[in-house]
Amino acid sequence: MTNSKLLKLPSQRQLVDRLLHLIEFNHPFIFLSGKPGSGRGTLCESLLNGLPDTVRVVSLIGSAAMKMADVRQLLLQQVVARPLFNPQDALADSFFRMLDGKPANLLLLIERTDELPADLVGELWALCRHNDTLASPHKLAIIVCGNDVWCRSQKEALKGRAMPALELEVAPLSPPEQRIFLYEKAKELKIPTALLPKPKVEEILNGANGHPSAIMQSLEDIMTDRRPKKRQAELPVKKIAIVLALVVAGLLGLSYLPLFDGMGKEETREQPQEGALPAPIGSDALETNAASGAQASGSAVNGDQVARDWQSDAKTLPKKVESETVTTESTNYEGRRVVISDEVVEKLMTQPNVSGALPTEVVNELTGVSSAGATQKSAPATPSAAQHAQPSAPTAQAAPKAAVPVAVAAPKVALTPVSTLNKKPKNHYSIQLMGASNTQAVDSFVAEHALAGKVWVYKTRFRGSPWYVVVQGDYASSAQAKTAIRKLSPALLKGQPWPKSFAQIQKELKQ
Repeated sequence: MTNSKLLKLPSQRQLVDRLLHLIEFNHPFIFLSGKPGSGRGTLCESLLNGLPDTVRVVSLIGSAAMKMADVRQLLLQQVVARPLFNPQDALADSFFRMLDGKPANLLLLIERTDELPADLVGELWALCRHNDTLASPHKLAIIVCGNDVWCRSQKEALKGRAMPALELEVAPLSPPEQRIFLYEKAKELKIPTALLPKPKVEEILNGANGHPSAIMQSLEDIMTDRRPKKRQAELPVKKIAIVLALVVAGLLGLSYLPLFDGMGKEETREQPQEGALPAPIGSDALETNAASGAQASGSAVNGDQVARDWQSDAKTLPKKVESETVTTESTNYEGRRVVISDEVVEKLMTQPNVSGALPTEVVNELTGVSSAGATQKSAPATPSAAQHAQPSAPTAQAAPKAAVPVAVAAPKVALTPVSTLNKKPKNHYSIQLMGASNTQAVDSFVAEHALAGKVWVYKTRFRGSPWYVVVQGDYASSAQAKTAIRKLSPALLKGQPWPKSFAQIQKELKQ
């Protein structure tokens, strides 16, 4: 319930104005009473919003779990910033000692006072009486809230002060105010008019008895459907247990049926079959001669039994394995085979210096790369030896071998001086063409695309390892660098080049 809605109602606005007047001029001790749901808490909030800035508020919302020492501590901590007091002392003793004669304008507002210890009201009343005896009394007002029965009983017990304690009751809303409040609250909650027909409105108003909190609770129940539902009937636990027991027993009975069926089948199998066994097959039916085998296969034994030629499933092994290659098959990679020629095996055996990697000639022969070059390397060292070995070979056959080109290593690409790249403006951009973890890949890339003298190459670190980057061009903006990328050759575009600022390049140079 919002304060603005209550302040529009005449009865609520009149009560707040009266409280403000009493606090400012008379400094009273007030009991703010009302039935549960009458809106006492909301009225106190409206009161606090209307207080002048000169009035300091010491507030407390009570609960049944609080003890008197807790109440004293919570109240006195709001009077002075860093209070020094004994929670076991009465409020009046600690209160005036902490103020130390300095005039104060205070309002003590305690909600749900009827839930706090009974000694609290007596100590608050003693506080007011002691303040009246001071030469310069403090501007002190006390408001305690509780239900109407409790307030009346406590008010009558307070005596001995020139200005007696007052009781202000939060009266129920009048019928017109109730209707106004209901529709304004429904509009605020955005409740559809279809959910508030006239009979429903009358039902809410009759049950609220003029209390704003009851009206608000009914509207919230409509929105959240928190109305109490009928209690479901208790489940018949015994009947459910009996049914489950019967079902389990039935399932166990069905599980034994296959056992009886199996016993019947075994008895059936043990019975001898009717009819005579077929006669044994004659020895002439197994003859290896093709002609006699054909005759034997055509003859019938006992009318339906036919004897066929017998042949062994095993194939005849060759006397000698004739192969020029050795095949090894890995048990870890099914279906993957590596064929190594005898010549390669000989090379491996004659080179004991191999440690962890195959020689270049062996790799070339295995992969089929530069096979012509490998052939040339395996040729005799001197032409004369070759001529003596094949004196009758024509010179025309040797000419194609001499014409095969030999692979040449790519030229070495030097790294660009760091000072050259650091002189570039940080807001300019270049194009990163590639990056690699070794210089051989950079040399091959530059040679393949004929980029020698057209690119910058610098060294940085990537994931803790050396990294070599090839960049090209100096552009004033990222847009210009992207335009230059679109003009690159298709071969370079396959590497997915991208714009890179010189600020980033200079940062990578420091790594």
